[in-house]
Amino acid sequence: MQSFVKVLSPFIVLLMLSSCSKKDALPEPYPTDSLGKINRWVLDSMRRFYYWSGEIPAKPDYSLSPELFFKSLLSVNDRFSHISGPNVPPASNAYFTYGLQYAFLQVPDLDHYIGVVTLVNKGGGAEQAGFKRGSYFTKVNGEYVTDKNMQKVNQLLNNRGSLQLTVASYTGNSWRDGDSKPVSPGFRNEDPVYYTRVFSGTAGKTGYLYYSSFNEAYDGSLLAAFTKFKNEGINDLIVDLRYNAGGSVASCAKLAGMIASGLNGGEVFAIFQGNSGEGRSSHSLQNILNTSGNPAGRQFADLQSRQLQLNRIFILTTNATVSAAEMLVNNLKPFINVIQVGEKTTGKDEASFTIADGRVPRQVDWVIQPIVYKLFNRNNEGNYAGGLVPQQVVDETSQLPLEDIGTGKDALIRKALEMIYGAGYTGEPADLRMAPLHPAIRARAVYRSAVEQAANAAPVLLRQ
Repeated sequence: MQSFVKVLSPFIVLLMLSSCSKKDALPEPYPTDSLGKINRWVLDSMRRFYYWSGEIPAKPDYSLSPELFFKSLLSVNDRFSHISGPNVPPASNAYFTYGLQYAFLQVPDLDHYIGVVTLVNKGGGAEQAGFKRGSYFTKVNGEYVTDKNMQKVNQLLNNRGSLQLTVASYTGNSWRDGDSKPVSPGFRNEDPVYYTRVFSGTAGKTGYLYYSSFNEAYDGSLLAAFTKFKNEGINDLIVDLRYNAGGSVASCAKLAGMIASGLNGGEVFAIFQGNSGEGRSSHSLQNILNTSGNPAGRQFADLQSRQLQLNRIFILTTNATVSAAEMLVNNLKPFINVIQVGEKTTGKDEASFTIADGRVPRQVDWVIQPIVYKLFNRNNEGNYAGGLVPQQVVDETSQLPLEDIGTGKDALIRKALEMIYGAGYTGEPADLRMAPLHPAIRARAVYRSAVEQAANAAPVLLRQ
């Protein structure tokens, strides 16, 4: 499809959308006030590209604020299109504010929730304050967290204000509060190839990759990881996407091209279904690679030299696995046996691109990101708005303590390793296989910030 090359991007697309064609024109009078002109630009953009364009009201209310006007155009089936502007910034989250992902858990014998850190940004505010995956806290700015104040607490953790977390520990079969630690705002750009490792056992070697986002800027690191796996001669591969917030479809294609030996450059990798104007189109792996803004892996030959000879792939997911991460799971299925371990994914079977006013000088300061396509794999399999369901269900927060990312004691990794090597295998030295300092604690997650982050993450991003 010609428009595929025009709109695929991992970042921002500037499109000049100043007027509709005559066949799309709305009944006059054309708005002449400044608010009406902004809203008309939004409407023109949505009528041209929006997946559910046929459901847009014939006579929308131009007197609404741009934010409310945009929302008035959305389909009831649309969960993810959004708008941002001078008074409506993009949604924030604790990870990009304090470098902290966390969950609130209900545990036995407590009338308040326990906070547990699920991931920290390397060098971010939380890590500098001494927090790591598995750290506990009970109070936020001096308040215990309960069902009554959790919404307020989450707002504190997502804003850039003063933040104090009261650390906690579990000793002698009871929870104890510790010191209060200040956490300053801080986030550092990080390589999404967060961690790699090779496990060994009687069944051979297993590569492990923790991949946090499909960020084209770091595609070179992704290729380097697969060079390592290729040189190690691995037999199996575990790709950890448990908190992957998605990103570039081109990076998704690069990763797929190195995983599945049955996938070549000319094979159809993705099918996009748009509105009546955009239609339905199939795209080869190389077609998608051509849209990458990073030359690393842009040619299939670069991927083929690193392609692994695998019969199956283990992919770890949670409710925070979203967008391009889900696309990888679904679009690999025609080419390799995909074994999904963990939890059902978010369910963004959609693609979008960012639309901004490209006129010079710019007349509209608002930016919209509407759903443009529904996504399918080569076998026309898609429609996973309810999430992709794993074959092996594992909830990492169902008991404490949380183990480090990349260790064989982590609940999701352990399940995959046991499927490869047999029950009881962790791949850890004897000193790391010792019993924990306390018995496992049953827990039930009532809130996970990574899931909230996934809900606000962009669907698969396309480049012009």
